[in-house]
This record gives sequence, C-alpha cells and structure tokens, in this order.
Amino acid sequence: MTSRLFTRRRLAAVGALFLVPALAAPAFAATGQAPGKPGPGPVVKHTGQAPTGYEVTFRLSAPKAKSVQIKGEWSFERPSDLKQLASTPDYLVETPNLQPDQWKSGDVPIQSPNSTNPNFPVSAMKKDARTGIWSFTTPLPSGVFSYAYYIDCTTKDLTGCTPTPDPSVKIWDARHGDAGDVAVPNRQVYVPSDPRFGTVDYSWQAPVAKSQKTGRLKHFTISSPGHVTPADQTNLVVYTPPGYDAKRAKAYPTLYLNHGGGENEMGWSTQGDLANIMDNLIDQGEIQPMLVINAYGSGYPTSTDNEAFRKDLIGNIVPWVESHYRVSKDASGRAFSGLSAGGQITNQIMLNNTASFGYYGMMSAGLPPGLKLTAEQTAALKKANVFVGAGWQDSIFAVGFVLNGQTAHTGPAQEVRTLTDAGIPITTDFVNGGHEWYVWRILLRDFLTRVAFQPSAYATWTTS
Repeated sequence: MTSRLFTRRRLAAVGALFLVPALAAPAFAATGQAPGKPGPGPVVKHTGQAPTGYEVTFRLSAPKAKSVQIKGEWSFERPSDLKQLASTPDYLVETPNLQPDQWKSGDVPIQSPNSTNPNFPVSAMKKDARTGIWSFTTPLPSGVFSYAYYIDCTTKDLTGCTPTPDPSVKIWDARHGDAGDVAVPNRQVYVPSDPRFGTVDYSWQAPVAKSQKTGRLKHFTISSPGHVTPADQTNLVVYTPPGYDAKRAKAYPTLYLNHGGGENEMGWSTQGDLANIMDNLIDQGEIQPMLVINAYGSGYPTSTDNEAFRKDLIGNIVPWVESHYRVSKDASGRAFSGLSAGGQITNQIMLNNTASFGYYGMMSAGLPPGLKLTAEQTAALKKANVFVGAGWQDSIFAVGFVLNGQTAHTGPAQEVRTLTDAGIPITTDFVNGGHEWYVWRILLRDFLTRVAFQPSAYATWTTS
C-alpha cells in the first residue's frame, strides 16, 4: 500500500466542482490562456444593502487574455411562485433563472433550465488595463457557492472550453503540488448571513474560526485487486475529527460517504465542504466525533448492481479502515450514504449487503426499476435506519434517471412508496432545490443530526 498525506489548509473559500451529469464523466477540450499572477481571490464585502447585505468581487489576473467569463452557482428560484412545488411524472418544475440582484428571502439556488446538468449563469468579467486583473461583482445570499473561470472561450455555451480554477484559492491538497487525478478545477466561496435581509444562517458550512479545533483530511491510495483505473489500486479520503485519539477507549463511528457520477473521492472534501461541515457540527455538539471515508466509487469492472465496488468496499476498504483507525467494527457503528450515482450505490448496498451498515442515507437517486423486495430483504431493512432525501424540484424526483436509453433508477419519490408499502420505517427529507450541492450539503447535515448514530425514530419494542 502506498499513501499520500495532505494536511488540510484553512481558507476563507474552499475548492468546488460544478455537478456533472449523474453517471456521466465530464469531457473538456483544453483551450484558453493560462492565468498570470494570482489575484487577491474572491473578496466578500458586507454592504448592509439590499438584496442580501453582502456582495462578492471575483478577481483573476490574466493580462494576456482577450476575454474572461465566470460561471457561478447563482441562478435562483422562488418556491412560493412556482406552478407546483415538486417535479412529477407529468411536469418538470420550470425554473425562472432569477439573478442575484433579483434575490428575495426564501429563494434557493437551482439550475436553469432544470436538469441534472450544471446550468448556471455565465457572466463576462471586466479587465483593468493597468493591472491585467479581470473582475466581476455580484450580490449573493448566505451559503457556499461554486464558480470557475473561462479564459478566451469562443463558444456561446462554453462547450469545449476548459474551466480555469481560481489560482488564489487552493483546495486542501494543492500546496503539495500537482494533485494529478484528484485535482478539481473549480472553487467555492462562503458568504455569511445578514439576518436583516432574511438570509439563512449557514454558519455550519463556514470556515471554522482560527481558535477552533479542526479535523484533518488525508488522501490514501490503497491496494484494490481487480480495480481497473488505477490498476489494482483505489483512492480514499479520510476525515478524522478534532482531537482524534487512536487510543481512545470508545471506538469512533464511521460514515462512508460516496460521490456522484463523473466525480471522484475528492468530491465531498471540495465542493461538498465536508471538513467545515463536520468540524462545525461536532463543535456545536450536534453530532458526536466520527470518521468519514470518501471512497472512489468508479474505475471498477462492469458488474450488476455495482457488485465489484460492493465487494471491494466490504471485503477490502472497510477492513483497511478498521485496521488503521480506532473505529467501531460493528454495523451499528457504520453508516453509508451517497449522492446521485452514490445514492444508487447506497441503495444497492442497502438491498444486497444490508447487515454491513446500521444506517443508510440515500440522496437524490432511487431504486432499480421493477424491484420487488423479497421477504428476506424486507426483514433485514426493518432492522436498519433508512433516510431518503432529495430536492423537491430535482428533475429525477418522480421519474428517475435514464442513461443511454435505460432507466438507471426510478427516483426518490417511488423509493419512498416502495419502502413504506413494505412496512419499512424510513426518515424522509425533501427540501426546495434541484440536483446539486446546495441540496446535498443540507442533506448531509440532516442525515447526521437526525438518523446516523442517533436513536431510532421508530419504536422497536412492543407493549403488552
């Protein structure tokens, strides 16, 4: 086993990657002018003025560029104005593409047009001829927002153009040089809340205070016989909580948390803002200290129901984690969750390897088409703690996801019906939003504070 260790770097903004279509890898052609010296990065300014009380100025030094555009995760919808709240089989919620200067309290980020693609606004940046720095200023409400730069892109919809990461904002592993296949091209900025304008308090996503104890992120490459890419190896990101004690009497619980399609093991620790969320929830006493394992879910031989990954997870990855860290070796001390394609994997483990984990958190996916639960599966699932979450307006909410003409899953709404019809207790969590990170960060917090390693919400005893 070889390992790479990266020490987390605290910044006012952390790495991010726009959501790629579920189960599909992104394809970009290398185009554009490389940026020059790093600019000051995004500047978050409290204006105390409408519509949000804050504005952000993005800056990039690219003196030789002819044009620079920024793509940002800031198109919004107003749930109270929608024709209907949830996407249904006969109606996909239409999103109005409200811009930041139109924002009002209650508005939430979502793609426009509504789909699993990252359909967010593209804006032209202005160049300071004297300094060569390009800038773009916009008001933003509270929360974490993804963005990327596009330099000298000549296509209207950015097709074939490569996103340029903000060189001033480093992801947590970047100070160790070339991150190779774990690099992500986009970044994030966190904007605080100004309650005078009705912005939500998302301080649980914020970079932690310098005085606050923090957890650590480490990246490992471990042996994985049969894995195709990389050959016979796979990658993990491990989050350990503040004050992790390898000799602690009580073993730590472990959350195995998977990425979406086209992403890798770095997804949650960059665009998912994992470490900040975990540090804040632990510091506030909302969850107990725990480890989080982000395993690379792709690169395996083709198999039915992701059997190749499931075998590697249970027979190789979990034992590796449990031999290297002071974690519980009981199913009651393990939880599994994932988003989109990772949500499918969550369901596949939940159905086929139920006893391996005590808690399952499915985000923005669904069950296999035509599934009929067996008596054995039903009995096993009644002993587990199941969470089903998604965005109400998600395009896959009621109709599932079709890939290459085949239905990959039937969507979260149908999953709720299938499980409840079988008498399996579940916790549901649907929020306004689409198929994107704004929703998944909220679902992660809710899964951890309401289900994973929490007392069961359903009585398991009987009364006489």
